Amino acid sequence: MREAVTDALRIMVNEEQAIISFRASPKAIFEYSGGIVDQKVTTVPLFLPWKREPITGARYLVESRANGGSSYFKSLSWFAATFDGEELSPPYLNPLIPTNIRPPRPVIERQGKWGRQFFYLEDANASEDPTRTIGRGGMKLTNEGIWSELKTTTPLEVQSNWKLWQIPPSYASTVGLQLPVRPPEPGIECAFVVQLLSSLPAAFTTSQLALVNLWLLSFDDEILGLAELGAAAGIAYETSLNRSGLRICFRGVSQTLPSYVRRFCRRLVQHHVKLLDGSTKMADSVPIRASALANRSPQMTRAEKDFVANFVTRASERDVANEASFFLKCTSGGYLITQGDILPRESQKL
Repeated sequence: MREAVTDALRIMVNEEQAIISFRASPKAIFEYSGGIVDQKVTTVPLFLPWKREPITGARYLVESRANGGSSYFKSLSWFAATFDGEELSPPYLNPLIPTNIRPPRPVIERQGKWGRQFFYLEDANASEDPTRTIGRGGMKLTNEGIWSELKTTTPLEVQSNWKLWQIPPSYASTVGLQLPVRPPEPGIECAFVVQLLSSLPAAFTTSQLALVNLWLLSFDDEILGLAELGAAAGIAYETSLNRSGLRICFRGVSQTLPSYVRRFCRRLVQHHVKLLDGSTKMADSVPIRASALANRSPQMTRAEKDFVANFVTRASERDVANEASFFLKCTSGGYLITQGDILPRESQKL
């Protein structure tokens, strides 16, 4: 970013190749408009608070409009509430966009005996965790920072029916599920794959499969607001059924992605309840999208596709909710697979 800005400034200062060039006269700089927010400039560009840009040599001034802007906003808010009937509110901040980007935490890879690989992620708060160290005499890590070992050989049993796999960014092997594509170098992104284990999808009838797809498609509409907040923060999700159950994949910035995943999962397990009590309705487009999804499936025959197209138009919210509840109750556990800039303790907490 620094190199790109420097190159742009060098191009801007060369007026022979400039597209547009601006010059400001002293009158334009020091003339006071007398407005509510604008401040009067009283010092010449040779002294503070004026600053000099090192590449172009141009003088610039950063104005602070906090005091005047606050009173100006209050005046506009009063006029809008009094005459227009609409009250203005301060700007809304997206909780999924980090205000300060945390630098990527480095990953160290070491080779052990019998070709075994060990992976470590820098964890400043892991002083109480037993960690392996690497050095000249064998397994001894150097001085600065505290390092947590990623458990990559066997899954970590978090609870009786939940297992956790921790996949470092450069690890090529998978655990039977297709993981999101990750760059080998450390970055600020991470990926979560939640696999709910169930034997139902492998034995689904055509009508059961159609009802579960209606449940997932209607849930996409239910969390549209959350999905839009996540999209602005670079977060994406994807749901799909496989022979092992339901696969939910998330990808985004590691600082806010765990919060997004928690919100998503809380609303997922409550969606069928809302469909059942009538507080949430399926949109008219949901059956159309379910029929289009079936038509694109290479594993369904033409007769099955025609059956789904007719069945989804007659399915009610209660039918969808009952099938979703049955599917969730029949799950026998799950896997959480994490990859990227995510610490072991953060994975276990999630």
